Amino acid sequence: MSDQKESQEKLQAMFSPDDIEWRIQRAGFAGDKPWAMVVPYITARAVQERFDEVFGVFGWEVEFKDIVSGNQITGCECAISVWFGDKKVTKWDASENTHIEAIKGGRSSAMKRCAVQWGVGRYLYQMDTVFAECRQCIGMRDKHYGNVHVVKTKGGPDKYIDWAFPPLPAWALPRIDFTEYFEAVKAAETKEALSAALGQAIKAIKSAQDTEARETLQELRQLKMKELDAKSDQFKQQHLSELQQQAQEYARIIHGMPSMTTLDNAYKKHCGILANSADKLGVSPASSIEYLKSEYTKRRDVLTSKEG
Repeated sequence: MSDQKESQEKLQAMFSPDDIEWRIQRAGFAGDKPWAMVVPYITARAVQERFDEVFGVFGWEVEFKDIVSGNQITGCECAISVWFGDKKVTKWDASENTHIEAIKGGRSSAMKRCAVQWGVGRYLYQMDTVFAECRQCIGMRDKHYGNVHVVKTKGGPDKYIDWAFPPLPAWALPRIDFTEYFEAVKAAETKEALSAALGQAIKAIKSAQDTEARETLQELRQLKMKELDAKSDQFKQQHLSELQQQAQEYARIIHGMPSMTTLDNAYKKHCGILANSADKLGVSPASSIEYLKSEYTKRRDVLTSKEG
C-alpha cells in the first residue's frame, strides 16, 4: 500500500464515540410534545489529534482567514495543509460565526469542515435522520438529559427542550469484526432483505476503510445473488405449474358449457381469473391463457358442428 493511500485510510478511520458530539439541526413542538432532529459532528480537538497521529505534529499546519462584511467579521476560512514528500497539499473550507463565542466558534466550525475535505469524519454524512430523546423543560438550568435548546415562539414566551445525545448506530462504531454484517447478508431470504443487509454492511465497511472486508462482502453478495436467483427461478416454475393446473380445471368447465353464449361467458370469466392469479403469483399468464384459448376453440368447434 502506498504512503498516500495509507494516510488516506488513517484519516478516514472512524472515531470513538467520545470524539463525537451532536447538535440540533431542527427542533420544535408537535402540539405539546417536543421533538429534536440532531446531527453528529467531530470535535476540533479530535481533528487536531487525527492529523497529529497521521502526519506528526510538524507534518501539517492550519491557517485561518477572517471573512469580513463591512466592518464586521462574519465568518472564517480555514486551510489545512500537509506534506507528501516535497509536495504541499492544501484544502480550504469556511464557516459563518457561531452564536456563542462567535469568532472562536466560527474558526472551530471552519476547521471541522475543512477536515471533512480530507475525509476526516466524512462517514458521519451517511447518517440517517436521527431524533433525540427529549422532554420539555422550564429553563436552561432544568437539565435532565444534559442539553437544553431554546425554541423561539411568535408572540409568546420561549420554550425549552432538554435533549440527550443519541447513541451512534452500530455501523458507525470502530470495529474490526464484521461477522454480524456478513451473517445478515448470508441470512437474507429475499432481494429486499439482501439490499437492506448490504446497505448496513457497506456503511460499516466504508467507514472503517477495510479493503479486505469490502472484498469479502462483494464475494458474499455474488454468492447470495446466485442463490436468490436460483430460488426465484424455482418459485417461478412452481407458480407457473400452479397456474397451468388452474387452466386445466377451467378447461374442464368450458367443455361442459351447453351453448355458445355460456361458452363465451365462461371463457372470458376464467381468462380474467387466470390473469389475476398470475399477478398475485408474480408470473405471466400468457401460456395458461393460450392453453385455455385452445380448449375454448375445441369446444366452440363442437358446438358449431352440433348447430350445423
